[in-house]
Amino acid sequence: MALALGAFLLSGNVFQQGQGALRPTGLADGVGPVVRRRFWAEVTGAQRSPEVITAEVLQHLPEFAPRLAAWFRGLDAPLPAQGGPPTGPGTRLKILMGLVRRARVVVEAVSPRAFRIRTLRLHADAGTVRFQVSEPGGGVLRLEIEVLIRAASWPDRLSYLLAAHALQRVNWETVLSRAVAVSAGALRARGHETREAAYVPPPGR
Repeated sequence: MALALGAFLLSGNVFQQGQGALRPTGLADGVGPVVRRRFWAEVTGAQRSPEVITAEVLQHLPEFAPRLAAWFRGLDAPLPAQGGPPTGPGTRLKILMGLVRRARVVVEAVSPRAFRIRTLRLHADAGTVRFQVSEPGGGVLRLEIEVLIRAASWPDRLSYLLAAHALQRVNWETVLSRAVAVSAGALRARGHETREAAYVPPPGR
């Protein structure tokens, strides 16, 4: 645990500082394998539409996440719950991860039933998180969070393997549980999976 904490702090304080600390990052900016994590839940009898659920999660994400895992605050303006403007494309958030590591993200895209958040350079990961609500049929709503990332540095990769993966799981499963509560429906099933694959640069790189 001490080794994981040391790696967590080292990467945040050394590797992610400087002029490009708030530059958007993607898989090409990371190291190690591509990590794809999916957290999903199926709900029946929902009293809220997919559009309402998506909007509620987007506007209240900082309140849905457990502060021990991810304490969100507005980077450029107060959060909606603090009287700030609505969260939308371009909204930047600062996060205190595990109460010790700073991180930054930006809301990259929003549609009626989904939104995507991208990491900024000052983050332990490089990639995206996507929330979406779909209707597979039979009166069922499927709520899903997809994390698609690589570690931002090798100390971050070590930290992820030792402990940060568990903190990340607690965070997104809590957000998902609170999204299910917003639906006002009955939970039928839920699950989680993590897959890793070698990074393949896009053609031309």
